[in-house]
Amino acid sequence: MEQREPVIGAVGLGGESVFLSVDHFHAPGETLRAEGFFLEPGGKAYNQAVAAARLGARVCFFGAVGRDSGGSLCREVLVREGIRPVLEETPDANTAYACILTDRRGENQVTVSRGAAERLSGEFLRSREEELARCSHLLLGLECPLEATLTALELAKKHGIFTILNPAPALALEGELLRSFDLITPNQQEAAVLLGLDHTPEPQQLARLLREAGLTRTVVTLGSRGALAVTEEGGLLFPALPVKAVDTTGAGDTFNAALAVALSRGRTLPEAVEFATNASAWSVSRSHVLASLPTARELEASFRPVSPVRVE
Repeated sequence: MEQREPVIGAVGLGGESVFLSVDHFHAPGETLRAEGFFLEPGGKAYNQAVAAARLGARVCFFGAVGRDSGGSLCREVLVREGIRPVLEETPDANTAYACILTDRRGENQVTVSRGAAERLSGEFLRSREEELARCSHLLLGLECPLEATLTALELAKKHGIFTILNPAPALALEGELLRSFDLITPNQQEAAVLLGLDHTPEPQQLARLLREAGLTRTVVTLGSRGALAVTEEGGLLFPALPVKAVDTTGAGDTFNAALAVALSRGRTLPEAVEFATNASAWSVSRSHVLASLPTARELEASFRPVSPVRVE
């Protein structure tokens, strides 16, 4: 069988993001004065597309935008980054918009109006099946309608495309559906939602619960604690690399993109998680999102080995 050239596809939300720097997050009824204002295109799938392209991958982005300045900005930046935009235009909805607050510790809170991204349709993806079929790996999420994600999954299976689901924002999905993806990448809180828990388990317990649920192709991001890879053989806990966090916005998107890029190049899952851990560490040491996405050369220059610990 002829080997397919690696192409990363990202399906989901693209829009505008405004960043505001604050000393601390709001108490009820409190008005805060922002110290800075910054505007750029973003969205989970959008960030993942740009991150994958910066790391040297060929990339397509599939999404929906409005016929407005936000939609034009999204398209322009994709083209500038060398990404093929495959965009459904919605004349009666604005391009998605997000507001990101970052406090003095580098933590963030995000509020999103999905706008046109809510209109991304399975019908549109079917109409662009030929372009989607060129992908070797597909990054999927839950910021667009579930119908669009399920259609993308169906087309991916038809064409032998490796699928990665970043289940954010978290939804309680059936185990059978989750097992349909080649890999799922929740964070710790999202993993708890997928498992139907009312608490967030520690990594060792989380590894056991995921294996009991048959979710043995999972990588859980743990923030400052690193990442947990769960397979049929057990769990591997990858510690986070020490770094001074400036802004954690987009770190998860960077991780997912780097994971997809490494897997598309034939790396094993542990090797891919090590690569993604380095990419996210580079990301959190810089402000905003697009400026915090490393190039392949930058990541190579700063690369540090990560030794995982087995958890049972």
